[in-house]
Amino acid sequence: MPENRVLKTLEKYRIKNQDVPIIVEGKNDLGCLRSLDFEGNIIILNSGNSLVNFSENVAESNDEVIILTDFDRKGVEIKENLQRYMMGLGCHVDTDLWDTLRRYVPIRTVEELPFAVQRIIADMEHNAIDRENIKRKWNF
Repeated sequence: MPENRVLKTLEKYRIKNQDVPIIVEGKNDLGCLRSLDFEGNIIILNSGNSLVNFSENVAESNDEVIILTDFDRKGVEIKENLQRYMMGLGCHVDTDLWDTLRRYVPIRTVEELPFAVQRIIADMEHNAIDRENIKRKWNF
């Protein structure tokens, strides 16, 4: 079930973020991840540096990073360029969180993620209630 996969992936990356920084596009993205209990290092991309300089600075102090840009055309372009630069500098790049969210969650920006998670949880709770009602009605 995609909902379970999304929540399990988020939990996996909350834990991983304790050791590996997440790169996001802006301060609102950082706030959204904090609201989802991501407590590790979150690095804001839009800090005035070029993407090349940013990559060099981050790769100097990190062996691995998690990239979580937006899911629109600009975010995809940033993710791909950042991934290429970071890997060229010998830094391992993890995009599994980005890939999972893009595939299973109908959002265009990281800022929408907390609302999407709330919706997933509400849908799962609603479906659980429906299953219980069906079981009672049909004596399962």
